[in-house]
Amino acid sequence: GGGIYTKAADVGADLCGKVDKDLGEDSPKNPATIADCVGDNVGDVAGMGADLFESFVGAVVAAAVLGASEFGKKGVALPFYIMMIGLIVSIACTVHIRIGMKEDGSAPTLDDLLGAMRFNILVAAVVITVCVLFLCVFFFEQEADIIDDMSNVPKDQLNPGPRLFGCIVLGLVVGVLIGMVTEYFTSHTEEPTQSIGRATECGPGPVVILGLGMGMYST
Repeated sequence: GGGIYTKAADVGADLCGKVDKDLGEDSPKNPATIADCVGDNVGDVAGMGADLFESFVGAVVAAAVLGASEFGKKGVALPFYIMMIGLIVSIACTVHIRIGMKEDGSAPTLDDLLGAMRFNILVAAVVITVCVLFLCVFFFEQEADIIDDMSNVPKDQLNPGPRLFGCIVLGLVVGVLIGMVTEYFTSHTEEPTQSIGRATECGPGPVVILGLGMGMYST
């Protein structure tokens, strides 16, 4: 509840200070600047971190519970091994991002930075896919903890690793696609954002309507 009111004060401070009084960002002349700064921290730091942590841990725990009901102890351990692989690969790819000066001595552009990030995301997805393939295949190779009603399944089908790997690859592909769709609808170089920018020439009403409609369309 407090976070909602703080974020509302943040938006109100920006609107009143910048629009009505023509004050700059975080201007000391605006008494609501402190609410603006607190709201930025609540929305951009605390809120984002909490949501990310909750989603990440919630997904791992849910997968562990489902794995325990289907594959026993190995089903519990597998999501945590996959999480460990993902963290290591993500950290390695993050450290690997390097953007230097261009050959002509000019500074890199925003497109160069975004291109490097896209490349590292794809590299991370490929590396994780390869690592998870070996993990899924060999993790269940020696023993298959299958529920009782699958005891009559032929021996060559008792290893659930390939099927689990297919589910993981599907999740990776969907995750990458979601990132690409999000970038399309939020990038300043793409038509959705540019159309909202053009709507500002007609006043605040079209901006609100078009922005709301574009947000619904993107989901």
